[in-house]
Amino acid sequence: MQPPNEPPAPTILSTPAAEGVPASSGEALSVTRLAHFTGVGDWQFLACGIDTLDLGVSVDWGPLWHRLHAELASEKEQASGKKGGVLSADGQSLTLASGKPPNYRYHRQFPEFHFYIGISREPHGKTPNVYVSINSQTLWESPLAVTVALIRERIEALGGRLLEIKPSRFDLAADFRIPAGLSLDFLLAHRVPQDGKHSHNMEGVALQTFYHGAKKSPIQLRIYDKGLEIQQGVTKPWFLSVWNLLSPDQVWRAEFQLRRKALHEFQINSLDDLNAKVGGVWQYLTDKWFSLRLPDDSNTTRRTVHPWWQSVQACADRFGPALSLRRDFEGEPADSSWYVQQGAAFLKSFAALEGLEDFDEAGTLYFARMRNYWRPKGFTEAVIAQAIRLGHRRAA
Repeated sequence: MQPPNEPPAPTILSTPAAEGVPASSGEALSVTRLAHFTGVGDWQFLACGIDTLDLGVSVDWGPLWHRLHAELASEKEQASGKKGGVLSADGQSLTLASGKPPNYRYHRQFPEFHFYIGISREPHGKTPNVYVSINSQTLWESPLAVTVALIRERIEALGGRLLEIKPSRFDLAADFRIPAGLSLDFLLAHRVPQDGKHSHNMEGVALQTFYHGAKKSPIQLRIYDKGLEIQQGVTKPWFLSVWNLLSPDQVWRAEFQLRRKALHEFQINSLDDLNAKVGGVWQYLTDKWFSLRLPDDSNTTRRTVHPWWQSVQACADRFGPALSLRRDFEGEPADSSWYVQQGAAFLKSFAALEGLEDFDEAGTLYFARMRNYWRPKGFTEAVIAQAIRLGHRRAA
């Protein structure tokens, strides 16, 4: 886990508690105080990061596939009726009787992730033949690049060759300690849009979970008492070290779940896409898709963003460049303005690493580096190939 006084973590890593939070006390520092009418008093940012990440992995299992297939089938049969599964032949994992219907018959559990393996030696069309679900603790405590390298290592140890990885689902989360808690009345009064589908779970008069969006929709928001989840044993207490707290009392989470359809609309088709766009995705979700606003205007889009939700929105910069994104519901490529925004954000980071503060000097050096990068690679041919992929016709 990254110490609290380190610089912001790379895009796809979790960001621990802010600098200045005492490591020896479970008491949160008050960082914001609001007027009583807002419904939320003090709060403290704790952490934000990717909490769930499922990957579609295309693998060529090679000539030893029949042996591996037989081994998996035998272990699956042995695991039938055994809740904890059986130790796999590799000694590094468990084989469970469950799979992931309809495409993945076999299930191997490693300490860091779950492998769901189909029955084909190679992927068929656009359907990967392996599905990997990375554990939450792994995502919060290990760099994603290290985890991906371990996935590749596990596949190769089983005799396969990794061909491609595509994100299939991910959850983005931001955690805050809110001593006064959150109430259903507060969320219903401040949510925008007001007419969106929602549901909730209560324990008496106390809110446990608020949902915005249908359970199986491409995007769903959950705002819930994460500390209560830990106290009930649903989540292991290792999160306390992520938050730098001794007690999970009144820790609330805002969490967005994005399924494959939403990733397609954001044109996230690789881990590189995820790395580049995750900050922009958070910005879109917490501004255009859902927000909490003060009831100070009859037009909800002109209402003032609630101060606590402003803190939620500010997590975009912790995830990565908060680029302006749009959802592409038609599946067409984004226009060139998005790439200008992306390039501008990358130029800022490039200049910071090179110690340059002058725009023209930084731009000149950046362009020179790009020229050297493309000179041996055939830029014209690469552009033509990309235009074909994007469905753009070349001018006559």
